[in-house]
Amino acid sequence: MSEFVKPLMTRQKVQLADGDVLPPGPPLPAFVQTPLLWLARPSWLRLLARRYGRTFTLKDTMAGRIVVLADPVDVKALFTGSPDVFLAGEGNTLLGPIVGEHSVLLLDREEHLRERKLQLPAFHGERIARTVGLMRELTEAEVRTWPVGEPFALHERTRALTLEIIIRVVLGVEDDERARRLHDALRAAVEFRPSYFLLWVAPALRHVGRWKRFLAGIEAADELLFAEIAERRAVAGRADRGDVLSMLLDAHDEAGTPVDDRWVRDELMTLLVAGHETTATGLAWAFERLLRHPEALARVRAGLDDPRDPYVDAVVKETLRVRPVIQNVARVLARRTRVAGYDMPQGTLLLPSIALMHESDAHFPEAAAFRPERWLEGSGEPYTWIPFGGGVRRCLGATFALTEMAEVLRTVLREVEIEAVGEPEAAHMHHITLVPARGAQVRVRARRDRAQAADGAGAAPAPTPLATA
Repeated sequence: MSEFVKPLMTRQKVQLADGDVLPPGPPLPAFVQTPLLWLARPSWLRLLARRYGRTFTLKDTMAGRIVVLADPVDVKALFTGSPDVFLAGEGNTLLGPIVGEHSVLLLDREEHLRERKLQLPAFHGERIARTVGLMRELTEAEVRTWPVGEPFALHERTRALTLEIIIRVVLGVEDDERARRLHDALRAAVEFRPSYFLLWVAPALRHVGRWKRFLAGIEAADELLFAEIAERRAVAGRADRGDVLSMLLDAHDEAGTPVDDRWVRDELMTLLVAGHETTATGLAWAFERLLRHPEALARVRAGLDDPRDPYVDAVVKETLRVRPVIQNVARVLARRTRVAGYDMPQGTLLLPSIALMHESDAHFPEAAAFRPERWLEGSGEPYTWIPFGGGVRRCLGATFALTEMAEVLRTVLREVEIEAVGEPEAAHMHHITLVPARGAQVRVRARRDRAQAADGAGAAPAPTPLATA
């Protein structure tokens, strides 16, 4: 691709019709740049970063001008800037058909802060720490279904596992049959997403084929979610339960008015979207990377008996650095604002690039190397490790995800001897996530002695992020 587009790219700044100037970028037409952005984003952005540096401008057929940011100074200014100016909700509108209009992901300004405040208690560190035992039990049950001696795609299994954790821990479902029905419906709704790129190119596809089936899946999932909400409302003493659903049902707005069922549904679906596929993919990458680095794997195994061993947490953070699940976060300018030394017009879409920040040797020496110990040596520069975004929009479930990934890693390695199959896997663009191209192929060599695996299975505390945005 680079040999084809390089001769077509200049280093000139982008001149707008009203006289404003944006950072330089490729002069290719939007209809050429759009598929590159949606279908080959990692390699496309790397090429542009080599050509234009840490800040450059793109053109997209729907979003218009897009400015990519990969300088920590600029990213800090954006994350710490006024939420009335840098709008994240408008940058997440593609998720609307899934999460619903009340989702905290789609809200901005005071409305977002109010909804975020209602959810914060559910993700307190002590509350999350109490769920570790259930995470372990669910992981042990999942691992018992894995074949011995036969290659399989681990990503499929981590998808099933993280969804089961959400159903049991977040929704608090205890009945096995109800959990199974929710699992099937939610997986069909959340994972069977049509191509956003194709929907933009041909909006008529919304009424046929994949999109029509997707909407039917959402309706089926909603029916079960609303039934679960109604039944939980009738449960006496639900305040004593530890699940997120029960907590959300007791939430009240500033006027003391209880939240309605639709609000609860939208926030539950938000947690599914934000905490299912992303965590499942992060786990698949964690095993794909760890199993190909024997020294790191040996160090993890050596600390399995110590629930406070920080190395597992370091492996999780290094995985999210070298294999970010999401390429970027998004903000839309609510008004004309100076960003990265340029006066940018209202409506400009800003993309702080997680991937470009994480793979910079300037921020992370030997950035291409998988080296978890770097996190034991220090947390790095601020605003250079941003897998969960930053500022008032930092992912609410960040600590939950870090805890879940660490506990699943520990539990799997206690239960089985596992190895990677084939060559290291490239990152493949799947909707808005980067997944292992072959699904993280692994093989279970043997199951470990159950008594031995039980050693050191004490609950681990919720980790404190080694770096925050």
